[in-house]
Parts: sequence; structure tokens; C-alpha cells
Amino acid sequence: MSPFLFNIYIDELTSLSNANHNVSIIAYADDILLLTSSVTALQNIIRQCELELKYLDMAVNPKKTHCIRISPRCSANCANISTCEGRAISWVCEVRYLGIFITV
Repeated sequence: MSPFLFNIYIDELTSLSNANHNVSIIAYADDILLLTSSVTALQNIIRQCELELKYLDMAVNPKKTHCIRISPRCSANCANISTCEGRAISWVCEVRYLGIFITV
């Protein structure tokens, strides 16, 4: 029941994906996955998500939040992603989402 109630609580957050082109937000239980077509779009949607979470009295935990780039240029350096407070979100080559490892 807890994952269901959490998804109701953050429903406004997932609706941000409809308002933005090339952005998808997938939420299950307390895991949220942001998919974008560019690093700039990722930074923008993270900021929008942070504003919505702040309204819900929640916050992004940069220690548990990671970015992964899946593209032909995945090994190229790209811009840093940060929270509204300026805390860096790390780029990684492997993430775990719902028990599944996604690697580059």
C-alpha cells in the first residue's frame, strides 16, 4: 500500500513530463527515473522536480541521485548537473533501478 500512496502524493511531479517535450518521468514506489534527450533538459527537469518536491516538503538526495548518459557519445565529458542548492549530482557508468542494473 505504501508505494501506491507515495505515487498519489507525488502525482504532480510525474505530470511535469507532459508539460515538457523530450522528458519522461517514471515513478515507482520511492524511485523516480528522469529520461531526457539532452543534458540541458535534464538540468531543467531536475530544477522543476526540486521545486515540486519542495512544495511537498521533500528534497532530492544528491548522495542517492545519479546521472547516466546512454548514447553513442556516452564516454564524452558533459556539463555538471547540480541541485538548486549547488550540490553536484554525479555522473556514473552504472545505475540500479528497481533491482535492475543499467550500464553504459
